[in-house]
Amino acid sequence: MISLNLVMELIFINPEKTLPITLTGNFCALNCPHCAGHYLRSMKSFDRIEDYVAAGYKSFLISGGLNNVGELPLDGYLNRLAEMKQKYNLKYNFHIGFPSRLDSLAGLADVVSFDFFASRQILRNIYRIDYDPMKLIELLKQTDLPSVPHITIGISCGNISHEYSALRILRNHYDAVVLNVFVPTPGTLYEKCPPPSIDDVAKVFAFARSLFKTVVLGCMQPRGEYRKKLQQTIYDYVNVIVKPVEKVSVDYQGCCAFLLVNKNLEVFNNVRQRRNAEVE
Repeated sequence: MISLNLVMELIFINPEKTLPITLTGNFCALNCPHCAGHYLRSMKSFDRIEDYVAAGYKSFLISGGLNNVGELPLDGYLNRLAEMKQKYNLKYNFHIGFPSRLDSLAGLADVVSFDFFASRQILRNIYRIDYDPMKLIELLKQTDLPSVPHITIGISCGNISHEYSALRILRNHYDAVVLNVFVPTPGTLYEKCPPPSIDDVAKVFAFARSLFKTVVLGCMQPRGEYRKKLQQTIYDYVNVIVKPVEKVSVDYQGCCAFLLVNKNLEVFNNVRQRRNAEVE
């Protein structure tokens, strides 16, 4: 179980120091209604990781499109990733999809990020695969990999569906959770679905606050006025805000998952010390 034992201090994160890498280019076999491969286009190529290291990047989100059974195709990449990790002292966050096994990531993944669904049917509606959501948690337990659960609020065409049940399940296994918010994306089946109402989103955050020691507003948030109002509304329910809209001093640069599984609380202690000094 992830346990940070944080006091309620708000941490602001800019994730730009962690570069997202796609192992599959722009291809995904699933063509999901909320994404349809759209977000793969902004990711960087696996073949150029060493170029990005030379440019100063030291941490990477290893992701990409999923195959027709919902797995991130890792075969053919792991040896090279291990070589570069050792050579350049890199950190990897693997966004794993819905795998059948995870033992190959032992010693390679600094953290594993995964999307959790309380409902097998909703997972099937979104990803068009039949997968038992609890299987993923069991796999992570077996391999003892550091992991961070994510829930996308409103992923069912902007509607609240499985989110409360998912939080109840996850609280039995984790002390921290990352909550993203559904973004209507052009070129997808759900492009005309509105994002969930901010009031409904706030209720989910408030419920998460009652269950978890650490609640994070993740990097997926609708832009513009919605994002600004969202962050203002959920301010009291979170420990961490990724991509803050207000002009604030950023406390951590990189993927929030790295911070959440970091057993050293120096980042948080420094934040508290600096803010106390500012108050004085």
